[in-house]
Amino acid sequence: MSSPSIRPSGNPAETARHRSQILLILVVGILVAATSGCLSVSTGGESGNDISATQQQKHTFLVGEVPTIIVSGFNGSIEVTTGDDGAVDVEADIRVPGRVSYSATIDGNTVSIISKKIGSGITIGRSPGVEIKLVVPERSVIDARTSNGSVTVDGISGNGELATSNGRITLTRSTGAFTTDTSNGRIVLNGVNGQFNANTSNGSIEFTGSLSDTSVNEFSTSNGSIVVEFTGADEPNVSIDARTSNGSARSDRPILVTITEKSRLVGKFGEGSASLDLLTSNGSIVIR
Repeated sequence: MSSPSIRPSGNPAETARHRSQILLILVVGILVAATSGCLSVSTGGESGNDISATQQQKHTFLVGEVPTIIVSGFNGSIEVTTGDDGAVDVEADIRVPGRVSYSATIDGNTVSIISKKIGSGITIGRSPGVEIKLVVPERSVIDARTSNGSVTVDGISGNGELATSNGRITLTRSTGAFTTDTSNGRIVLNGVNGQFNANTSNGSIEFTGSLSDTSVNEFSTSNGSIVVEFTGADEPNVSIDARTSNGSARSDRPILVTITEKSRLVGKFGEGSASLDLLTSNGSIVIR
């Protein structure tokens, strides 16, 4: 779209009126862009390689029902909490911004917060990275990934994929289908309901909540214990297959067992409509 132009006028009042009209057009254009899904904010390359530099970015995006939130960080944590419907608030603290590419965009009903390390070579002292906090509608789809940092999500009613290469993953008071994956860190699922897959290479897995009927669930770790505590007024309807290579597998609540060994427990609670596989190489498994 071509920019409006100001035609020369010998009348100062007429010139001022033309300028006011152009300013109004520009403001309306910005508002339309923000609500129609074509707003983009980006940064990168400022402050050179000054390791003491920090930059903060804040954005608010207007969204519809059940927005998708995609957030990718590195060398920092991601925290997602819930707020009012219709808006996504983003706050990003960028360390060494000269070595970080950062963008915040909305396309339709999808908000994307993407940060990457740029440049080559070794940084002596403070490393570049991004700490990201988001406030999103309760009914949202979350895709949050970082490296060398934790991922925390609270209060979501929707689906999600949460991942970090080195850090803890915590999901609390949430409902839906979620996948959590970390290579070195603990996974905590607390006060949740739905379908869950949790995998860590080195760390424990703790689950407190309930599983949806007919859902397929799996918790696995290479080095760490697994503790599952079913909550709710109703008895769980879950088929269990718990296996460990070095440790014990047991249930502290009544279970109809088909296989019971020191390192393996197979059975079901209730009708067993949902399934839950529990696997650890070095650690014990406890069901409560």
